[in-house]
Amino acid sequence: MEKISNIVSRYMAESLKMPKDLVYGDVLIQVSGRHEVYVENYKNIIEYTENSIRLQTKSGKLSISGKQLHIEYYTGEEMKITGYLSEFKYE
Repeated sequence: MEKISNIVSRYMAESLKMPKDLVYGDVLIQVSGRHEVYVENYKNIIEYTENSIRLQTKSGKLSISGKQLHIEYYTGEEMKITGYLSEFKYE
């Protein structure tokens, strides 16, 4: 059975035409070519190597694979990853 808070949140998002990422806290991924990605609304970094970055999000895990991956900057809400990006995978 769906929680009342989820029903209210969905109704507010649809009625007020609010962005769903704002209401639900969904992860946002903005990819610029094959060499740059911005990630917003992640919870924490699970793994960080030159070939793989795994992040915990509200709805699960996000894996980013590639070569020479580097986190240029990160805050509690967003990060910028550079390198040669080859794969994005939700777990």
